[in-house]
Amino acid sequence: MKIFRTLFSREKPVPASAPTPTPTPTPAPISPYQHLLEKVCNSKSADFLLQSAAHPSGYVREAVLHRIAELALPELLPAVLERLNDWVPQVQAVARTALMRLLPLLPTAQLLAAMPLILRLHSAGRGDYAAWLEQFELALIRTATIDDICVGARESDIKVARACVHVLDKHNLLDAPALIALISDRNDDIVLARRAVELCSRLTSELQSAFYRSAVRSRFGAIRAIAMRKLLNMESEPREELAIAALLEVQPSVRYVAVNYLLAAGLDVRAHYHKLVQQGPHTTQRVRICLAELAALRNPADVELVKSYQSSEYPSVRMAARAAWFKLAEKDKDAIALAAMCDPAAGPRKFATQLVRRQGAYIAFAAIRDALETSDDIAFYLRLAETNKWNWLECLARAGVLHGAEQACRLGLDYALGAWLRSNEWYVYPDKEQLAFLTSKPAATFFNQLLVAHPQRLQALNSVLYQAAS
Repeated sequence: MKIFRTLFSREKPVPASAPTPTPTPTPAPISPYQHLLEKVCNSKSADFLLQSAAHPSGYVREAVLHRIAELALPELLPAVLERLNDWVPQVQAVARTALMRLLPLLPTAQLLAAMPLILRLHSAGRGDYAAWLEQFELALIRTATIDDICVGARESDIKVARACVHVLDKHNLLDAPALIALISDRNDDIVLARRAVELCSRLTSELQSAFYRSAVRSRFGAIRAIAMRKLLNMESEPREELAIAALLEVQPSVRYVAVNYLLAAGLDVRAHYHKLVQQGPHTTQRVRICLAELAALRNPADVELVKSYQSSEYPSVRMAARAAWFKLAEKDKDAIALAAMCDPAAGPRKFATQLVRRQGAYIAFAAIRDALETSDDIAFYLRLAETNKWNWLECLARAGVLHGAEQACRLGLDYALGAWLRSNEWYVYPDKEQLAFLTSKPAATFFNQLLVAHPQRLQALNSVLYQAAS
């Protein structure tokens, strides 16, 4: 049987004496950057190394950083800083080593200027740098004196100042009162100002009170609000007096804190604002604040008082009056929008657009059309009419007939008309009077002049008008 299986098997038996073929050794591939790598390893040119540090190959960048660590040239620091967050982990590691090698050799000013680029790895990096950053900060403290870091904290460069304050704070190089005083002397950065407020928790109650009284005069509204809230929680402070004084604060969040405190204490804040708005001096800022706060108190009885300030000679007061009116009586939004549209100043008129487009207020198109006849603010009335395609086109045509195609082109209305033609909102149709005007000779002449450089748009417009007429 073995003989038959051997004779009729599909697989040919391999002779026992057949030699096993030996694979030919393949030569190791030569790196395409071999010449460049050799040049980098032997280079002493700072310019060449700075240029090569941004090479696409990670092998080249790594070799450059090794060479920088060997040469220890301070002028090569920018290349090291740029590679600290490299996308290749090996390059990151060599960059950190190179930086620690350069650290004792760097001038203090150069080191402090580089700190923002280094310490930003606390918040954004391609790896966990916490342990290394701790080592770097400790090495920095051994290299630079506390006075040097304090000088950096007073730098005009905000990022350098923030980095220096971070080191002073984290490693307790200054006590809390000294660090708060250092930050307060700047008074030009809200991030540092917030940190100073947070540091107040380490102070005694007497020092806290003094600092919060100073912070309540900060240039930053958010800081004033925090300080006011802290003061109103201190029983040793004249809290009601502080809160009443804050009722005319320009920062709304500060007023919010003061109003809530006084309401909780049982004071009639509404009556107080009535008194403030009626007695002099009637500055625009004072009136606007009073109107805004009366609106925030939501008492409908104040509607008539608020409406009376629509006749003010100051546009900002008229705008504040209508905003307060809307807050007290939202149902009156149509009347408010119409009043805002008729305002002689451009600023208050914008409130009409906001009410129409965001709050759904309605202004009759006849009123818009009549106002357009006596105004040069074409863009404003076109925005008001945007809710209806045909009203917008009629506004455009009437403005063009009044002011000419040249001014319409300066406003970019030829391109706006192109967008109008591309719109798909054809579920509204013009009425007979509207269509008669749009197809009249003056309107047709204007469209021809407006679209003289866009014959396809003119043809499309004529086609749309023809379809609407039929």
